[in-house]
Amino acid sequence: MSPDSDIEAENPPGRAGVVDMGGDGPLVRVVCGKFQYATSTDRHPVLSVLPEVVHVPGMAADPQLQSVVRFLAAEAINSQPGSRAIATRLTEVLFILTVRNWLERAGDTGSGPSWLTALRDPDIGAALSLMHEQPQEDWTVESLARTVAMSRPTFARRFKSTVGASPLAYLSRVRLEQAARQLRDTNDALGIIARNVGYASEYAFSRAFTRELGVPPSRYRRTANVDA
Repeated sequence: MSPDSDIEAENPPGRAGVVDMGGDGPLVRVVCGKFQYATSTDRHPVLSVLPEVVHVPGMAADPQLQSVVRFLAAEAINSQPGSRAIATRLTEVLFILTVRNWLERAGDTGSGPSWLTALRDPDIGAALSLMHEQPQEDWTVESLARTVAMSRPTFARRFKSTVGASPLAYLSRVRLEQAARQLRDTNDALGIIARNVGYASEYAFSRAFTRELGVPPSRYRRTANVDA
């Protein structure tokens, strides 16, 4: 059940995603929204380290976040053509800004090794970006270290201490997550998907996918299509 379920039940919105509250007092307008993340594992790198509720105090919100909230609220009650598409994109931006604000305010308190905390390290953050943006590259620990001008041992040690996994273990996770998304969202052949995410052969991809997710890629695709 989502955090806003009780609010929605008690105050059925007159328009999609908008709840007006307040009774006889001042009007409070609540704009509700949600994401559905179709993940192949339970280890989403962001969601796994966020608290159950992320609260961004209004007065502490940066100007960008405040502007997006106001723009989103206006579009949520707007019936003009394209309003839903605009609201969808703004929700994505709002999520990113909210996580960034939380990360800045969280500091080091209670922060263990994770993808999110690793973003504070510019060198490791740059390596993470490369893995996500170019998973098809034949990355090694040495080549990743070279791209951020670090020695191999120092890079491997710092990556493990900040991310909580070795560089190649994390890279494998990224590749399989992207492969799962392509299996769900495209009709591309398995061989093409394998190359897209950095596997030299369909066989190697299928073995890695099955070992990690417990089902072969073809069966995963069929199940995902049925569930959709």
